[in-house]
Amino acid sequence: MHAIATPCRLLCLVLLCACDAAFAADAAPSLDQARAAFRLGIDAELRRQASKESPSLAAVAMLESMDIAAVQGCQTLDDTRTTCILKTRGGIGEDYTVLRFRRDGAQWRVVEEKDIDAPQPTLARAQELVRGHLGELAGREQDPKAAAQFREFAATLTVTALESCQLERDSDAVKCHAGLHTPSQGQGSKPLRFRLQGTDWSLLPD
Repeated sequence: MHAIATPCRLLCLVLLCACDAAFAADAAPSLDQARAAFRLGIDAELRRQASKESPSLAAVAMLESMDIAAVQGCQTLDDTRTTCILKTRGGIGEDYTVLRFRRDGAQWRVVEEKDIDAPQPTLARAQELVRGHLGELAGREQDPKAAAQFREFAATLTVTALESCQLERDSDAVKCHAGLHTPSQGQGSKPLRFRLQGTDWSLLPD
């Protein structure tokens, strides 16, 4: 289990407590909007802790230290929902987490869901990125035979599946188990790492 599991759970808790906070009806919440909603959730949870007979000083200190440092990127699910990768910071440092937002009229609300899947590129976008990387490798390869093989892969490789995509919370990368196929090599698989910045994906080569 990651050492950051506890602050991540606290982050989800305080944001879910701020479900009535308003978000502008944009494509995704801005940093200021996410921070404002987060602060409301923090304050509500601090009041709840203060009402206890024996409040947890460690929990209070952790809550007071937590903040959203960046809305790294968001992926639209449908007309009302979007999933975002957020950079967070607190007493133990910075990490990344995934939250889902739902548009409610002119507002955004945090969706209360467990085990939210990380955003991931479409198969077409993943294939475009992998082919582009193979083309770059072909251009840098000094061995003509190897360069020709890279060019063949770049022209014919198909990404057939992206499965088990998980956010690497310490690096903001989304790691997926990718199914790959080429006419010359047949079906294979390889872990691939992607980064979502805004609404655009990039490939993080090995």
